[in-house]
Amino acid sequence: MNYMSQLTEIIILLVFLALFTLIVLKKKNYDIEGILTGNIIGIASYLLGGLTAFMVIAYFFGIGEIGTIYGRSKRKEKHEKRSTGNVLGNSLPSLIFLLFSPIAFFAGIAGALADTLAAEIGMLSKKKPVLITNFKKVYRGTDGAVTALGLIASIIGAGLIALIHYGLFRNINYFLIILVAGFIGSIADSYLGATLQRKGLLNNNSVNFFATAIGAAVAFILSWRII
Repeated sequence: MNYMSQLTEIIILLVFLALFTLIVLKKKNYDIEGILTGNIIGIASYLLGGLTAFMVIAYFFGIGEIGTIYGRSKRKEKHEKRSTGNVLGNSLPSLIFLLFSPIAFFAGIAGALADTLAAEIGMLSKKKPVLITNFKKVYRGTDGAVTALGLIASIIGAGLIALIHYGLFRNINYFLIILVAGFIGSIADSYLGATLQRKGLLNNNSVNFFATAIGAAVAFILSWRII
């Protein structure tokens, strides 16, 4: 990469980070620590995976926020402030996997977006949710509860990230791996929520962390075994 190309990428990075900071400060969707962590994650993603990795992270946060704002507005609920734990739980495992597997990175982000949309859109379901471990009906908002609408939103979320990878690299096998692994990551989130989180052994941020890691790990294994 020549000097001008690198300078252009750095300018794009800084512009996006500045816009992110200004928008979330105005909307008050993140606390100060969450904003700083988000900027650090953005810079780290660029250093580890270039502008592509950064844009995938930015895309995830953008679509995730849109889904959250839409879901909360429909339910007339206030958007809670995202903290450092929220940011790291949804992105740190993917960055770790980016060190040795770009496919796992994409899948981790796919799982995080799948889970975000499943939670926010799934809560709009007119049908009562069921617990993922025994399929018994539970109240909305119960840890580990799932709905058909939420599962569809989860697949769409994973698919949105898989489509980015396909658009960049035109590999249908990788597309399917990211889609499947991302959806599995979202299911893992629900399972951990229904088991360890309900027992008080994990909180929401740690559940997000482990579920995202599971999605990334699944993609790493599949890409290593199949391709």
